[in-house]
Amino acid sequence: MIPILLQLLLFLITPSNGSPAEVRLLNDLMSGYVREERPILDSSKPVKVMLGVFLQQIINLSEKEEQLEVNAWLKFSWRDENLRWEPTAYENVTDLRHPPDALWTPDILLYNSVDSEFDSSYKVNLVNYHTGYINWMPPGIFKVSCKLDIYWFPFDEQICYFKFGSWTYTRDKIELEKGDFDFSEFIPNGEWIIIGNRTNITVKQYECCPEQYEDITFTLHLRRRTLYYSFNLIAPVLLTMILVILGFTVSPETCEKVGLQISVSLAICIFLTIMSELTPQTSEAVPLLGVFFHTCNFISVLATSFTVYVQSFHFRNQHVHERMGFWMRFILLEWSPWLLRMKMPDRDNNIQTLKDSWKERNRRESMARTAFEYADGPVTQIHSMGIMLKENFEELIYQVKQEKKADDKGVERLRVLQKIYDHVKMIREHDDDNDEDSRVALEWRFAAIVVDRLCLLAFSILIVIVSIVIAWRAPYLFA
Repeated sequence: MIPILLQLLLFLITPSNGSPAEVRLLNDLMSGYVREERPILDSSKPVKVMLGVFLQQIINLSEKEEQLEVNAWLKFSWRDENLRWEPTAYENVTDLRHPPDALWTPDILLYNSVDSEFDSSYKVNLVNYHTGYINWMPPGIFKVSCKLDIYWFPFDEQICYFKFGSWTYTRDKIELEKGDFDFSEFIPNGEWIIIGNRTNITVKQYECCPEQYEDITFTLHLRRRTLYYSFNLIAPVLLTMILVILGFTVSPETCEKVGLQISVSLAICIFLTIMSELTPQTSEAVPLLGVFFHTCNFISVLATSFTVYVQSFHFRNQHVHERMGFWMRFILLEWSPWLLRMKMPDRDNNIQTLKDSWKERNRRESMARTAFEYADGPVTQIHSMGIMLKENFEELIYQVKQEKKADDKGVERLRVLQKIYDHVKMIREHDDDNDEDSRVALEWRFAAIVVDRLCLLAFSILIVIVSIVIAWRAPYLFA
């Protein structure tokens, strides 16, 4: 038992190397290596660094904060002249792994980063090949600022970019080369699709320094998928606008007519609030969806105003309002009903009646008891009988007065007839007043129905036109 323990203790104390050749190679390479020194033989020449990006996933594009967050791998490649060897001298070892703080690395940073740590990449090992080439692929979650154009929201396309460059090395010290902008491992995003990308290198001289600095920019052209917004925002608003149209079919007798229109306006305001939470607080542009919602809200408020106007028409009568004038009567009670194929009760409405009304447009309204002549049978007969009785009685009185010798009995009979005539006249005038009141109220109620029908057609056409115009202005509808 004791010999076994001694062997185990010796094994733990004695240092063990997995590959003596790699240890020897590593000691030879790092002997005298200075990580702050640029790895090039001629100091007048720049170190050529190739930078590529392997995009893995679009995590989020925040419209509110105007920030794009992605998961990506960066691929740096350069040649370190101090880290070359002959593989045959080291048992055919062709590559080594170094920690990132052991070798010289370019201080390339993401210029437009908005991450709290600024450089959010994970410092992985560097792969060193026997030719001196170094491959370094640090992954990370990168968050960059992205100026958004919300004018076409949610049918919008956005352009975001990743700008990389050396923070201290000028162009004559580090020369950047374009690497791959790779999407082979890209996981599709549910809100955005990539429709284009490009890579370009620019040279810029900043005000802080007289030297020129080089940067490389990877640009993404994104297009928003519209299904979510069409299903959850646009479709509910369009369905809500149908209630605006149906509100004009509700009878003015009910008190829910105005309440329905007000409810529609409040519902659209809720959708406006949801949209404002999705878009940044900017005054540079109004999103297309906001224009659509505000237009629907304006239509809803206008429909509410017309509904109140219809209600005021419906409850008018002779006691609280005068009879409508010629032009209002001609438009609302004759021309519009004829155009809409609506029939007024107890009255014909055709081309001939329109012509007759136009010919009599200059007739004084005070000479007519009612606005129109109604073909309602009994009322017309009673009115005609009253006129005949008046004419015959007045003629009889006139003839009797012409006679100089009238007996007392005839005079007494005439007095009785006079009382009967006065009583019948009072009844007829009372019936005429009642008939006038009912006719005026009927005309206002029918005018309210006509205005409702006109609003039904006008707002239906308006909503369809607005929807078509908004859809036509959008750069695309499905993505």
